[in-house]
Amino acid sequence: MCAAMLLGILAPAWAAEWMTDLEAAKAKAAAENKAVLIDFTGSDWCGWCIRLRKQVLDTPEFEAYARDKFVLMEVDQPQNPKFDQALLARNVKIAEHYAVEGFPTLLVITPQGDLVGGFSGFKSPVQKAAEPLDKALEVAAMLKKADSLQGEEQLATLVQAYQSIPKGLRQGASALRQRIVALDPQDTTGLGRQQRLEAQRAALRDALAEADSPQAALNAVDKALEAAEPENKPGMLQIKFQIQLMSAQTVEDIKSAAATGRAALEAAPGTTPVHLQKFDASFAEPEAVLERLQRMRNPKK
Repeated sequence: MCAAMLLGILAPAWAAEWMTDLEAAKAKAAAENKAVLIDFTGSDWCGWCIRLRKQVLDTPEFEAYARDKFVLMEVDQPQNPKFDQALLARNVKIAEHYAVEGFPTLLVITPQGDLVGGFSGFKSPVQKAAEPLDKALEVAAMLKKADSLQGEEQLATLVQAYQSIPKGLRQGASALRQRIVALDPQDTTGLGRQQRLEAQRAALRDALAEADSPQAALNAVDKALEAAEPENKPGMLQIKFQIQLMSAQTVEDIKSAAATGRAALEAAPGTTPVHLQKFDASFAEPEAVLERLQRMRNPKK
């Protein structure tokens, strides 16, 4: 009983507070001169998320490490239908904004919302998890230093900060990329072109999500192809090939899909004559291809 009472007294001293409002977390971080550490999790279904919480994030050691460095925030996407649906919708948008594609993911952002680092997956013990978080704080310091610089010095510092972010997380650093692009009209970093490529792909994804028929999807791809950068054309042609193939109703449809698929291969870097020969062989008998597709669509027949 005495031990239980002692634990009850000591627990509040190290129990970390995990916020759920991003704007409030950023405001608190600004006021306390800290960064925001966001835990992207699926608290009731993601086994590695649960282990990360239990073995790392909810330990007194982690709280002691994080206390003076971070404002803590949880972005949860549980499967429990009783979870606040408005909060879930906000959490989904936050994950999309920072390009989070897997759980668990821990991201460090500045009070201004710039992503500066973190990690995806499970890391234990606390010391191992802390290493990428400390590196993220170094990137945050670079961004703060850049605010006091101008011209080429500022651009160089921002580029250094961007390149210091782990490659797998850079997709979520869109605000930093935009800042670099604005300071680099000659696109010496190549980030301007990268941003255009990503914008084209994102626009096509949105258009395909709104398409209500195969023909509408094909129209969306054709429109995207009209302005596509060379690097994006192979992928877009591959999407068109898949739509044409899966919606084909006639032998002519199969032939049209095959022509698109071949064009996608021809446009793709690394394609060899052997690749083209194998592709051509797979469509040498379009009637047989159509029959296979029809059997796939109607397995009972």
